[in-house]
Amino acid sequence: TKGKRLDEIAQTWCEYCHLHIEPALLESEIRRLITTLIAGTGEAMPGVQDVLFFLRRSGYQLALATSSSYQVIDAVLTKLNIQHYFSVICSADDEKHGKPHPAVYLSALRELQLSAADCLVIEDSVSGFQAAQAAGINTIVVSEDAQQTCFNAASARYLSMNELLAALAVAA
Repeated sequence: TKGKRLDEIAQTWCEYCHLHIEPALLESEIRRLITTLIAGTGEAMPGVQDVLFFLRRSGYQLALATSSSYQVIDAVLTKLNIQHYFSVICSADDEKHGKPHPAVYLSALRELQLSAADCLVIEDSVSGFQAAQAAGINTIVVSEDAQQTCFNAASARYLSMNELLAALAVAA
């Protein structure tokens, strides 16, 4: 379920685990638990602050196009104090379909007023990678699973943000 919207995750868990709870109630509880955990013990992926700083300093506009709900987005951005890096924030909550559908990426492109050819996505999930590819945007994968064959079409694949940063610094 990595990279999917909470409503889809709750529905999947209810069906797969034969849970006797309404998916909307499970979704609400998951959201509450996630935001509590983020606020308490959430940490950035090592290197993410440095990558964001590097990209902004290099003049890039940054957009966040995520399947996360606005409550989770706010919890993460507040905890990590990174909201100032992003000129656009798009949630799949505003879309009819979540990732792997490209809708959230297409919305980000519209808000940035850029074409897919002028953008690059950094993704960490299969569904996010599929969404970016469906939107026609070149995609870099940064994940411990980056070498899996499902990411073969990626523009580049890195195991960590620090590895990505090293590659960006060399390219600059």
